[in-house]
Amino acid sequence: MLPPEPIVLKVPKNVHFALDKDFISKRSGAVLDRIAQVLKDNPNLVIELQGHTDPRASDAYNLDLGKRRAANTRKYLIKAGVDPARMTIRSFGESKRATQGNKKLDYARDRRVEVLFKDIRDIEVIVQEDDLQIEE
Repeated sequence: MLPPEPIVLKVPKNVHFALDKDFISKRSGAVLDRIAQVLKDNPNLVIELQGHTDPRASDAYNLDLGKRRAANTRKYLIKAGVDPARMTIRSFGESKRATQGNKKLDYARDRRVEVLFKDIRDIEVIVQEDDLQIEE
């Protein structure tokens, strides 16, 4: 028997945060609403929420900030109706930067929770960055 056809999810896989913040902005909430809908439409999916930071604080602080970002993302999705058992969180702090640059746009891309979709099938995720929050 052939494996099932892969499903393609046209949904962002990053939620972005303002400098030194862990709360969900209105724009990031809109991204999470889309992610919640995809999860509701695909009950076979589970996600890992990976918290990331830019490199401008200590490793310990950034690990904690990344964890708070991932936890708040999870809380938002739970309130949107996603079963908590379908989500795990991890923090990488500054260790897995999105870019290696040191400009405001690079740091804005680093400040994120990355959503990894998992399934027994091969799922492709198309990344769209709708909510970058570049500091003034």
